[in-house]
Amino acid sequence: MKQKNVRTFIYLTMIIYSMVMNSLAPLMTSIQERFSVSVAISSALPFISTLGTMISNFIGSFFISQIGYKTFLIGAMTLQIVGLITFATAANFILIITAVFLLGLATGATFMTLTSAYSHLDRNYQNFGFLNASFGIGGIIGPLIVSLFLTFNFDFRFVYFVHLILGLALYIITIIFKPIQNIKYESIKLKEAVGIIRRKFVYLSLLIFLLYSGTEIGIITWSANLFHDVFNYSKEVSSIIISLFWIVFTFGRAITEFLNQKLTELGTILYFSISLIVSVALLLIFQNYIFFLFIGFSLSPIFPSIQKYTNQHLPKRILGMYNGLAFGSTGIGAMIIATSMGIIGDINFNIAYAIPFLTFSMMIIINHRLALEQVPES
Repeated sequence: MKQKNVRTFIYLTMIIYSMVMNSLAPLMTSIQERFSVSVAISSALPFISTLGTMISNFIGSFFISQIGYKTFLIGAMTLQIVGLITFATAANFILIITAVFLLGLATGATFMTLTSAYSHLDRNYQNFGFLNASFGIGGIIGPLIVSLFLTFNFDFRFVYFVHLILGLALYIITIIFKPIQNIKYESIKLKEAVGIIRRKFVYLSLLIFLLYSGTEIGIITWSANLFHDVFNYSKEVSSIIISLFWIVFTFGRAITEFLNQKLTELGTILYFSISLIVSVALLLIFQNYIFFLFIGFSLSPIFPSIQKYTNQHLPKRILGMYNGLAFGSTGIGAMIIATSMGIIGDINFNIAYAIPFLTFSMMIIINHRLALEQVPES
């Protein structure tokens, strides 16, 4: 299959899997009502989803090169279909938990496979900004589908029947047209893997993934509480602001390639990290939502920039393992940083939103050290 068609398949798959991921949050109240569970108990769902993603990333990173990209992707899609069927037919909360865990496993394995396959395309076909913008597009479409179904009083599980149809279509396309080649490399032994992780270029970049993603998820997760509880915005207005955030965020990711060409990948990370710190400070001082949109734009190009920089300079043999570790690092960041912001926010959300000052200051320092580090030969 032509590389252009492979790239289109990867973008489409990212969008559809993002739609599934981003359908859970707007359905939380429906799940709570249907199965009579509290907010505290239902909060286990995003944790279970993240856990599933991390497990597939960390374990899969050691086997993907040996199994082959296409085989690994088909396995992940099979898990996705089983998870969607389980969710769509769930008769109790335990089955919902099981479905969310399976979907987390599938999403983590799929994203790491697609990113690794994308990195094998010729560089003129690579646009990591748009690759990540595809996730943002799914983040916009998914909640809109949920809103439409709930408006017409359809059972919330019907949403997952729609996702199931799309998932089956992708599965059939993958089997018949083979858009992803079954790329294989010599398996990476544990001792070699430890040696790779100990290289400064690798662990410094993984730290950026961890700090960035944990802070991004924390900022987004607790934004409704910040606007409603601290800034006294209504719930309806807060929801609109978050939607605007995603639009700006997705736009920023779509133009990341342009920014990288003007500033370089590491330059983009540096300048937009500074912009993030300034934007958060202005948001807390003036309590005006416009600065929240600046935060969204500041966040948007950082992840694809570090992803592009590392994937285009690391040896192709270790890309599967590296991307598994990178996505796994994002889960660790979410658990540590986003959770910490929530715990501190229970006391004072202004203090919670000061955490990005620390995490992004650390990122600026790490980014500088990464710039001084010798890039491994491809």
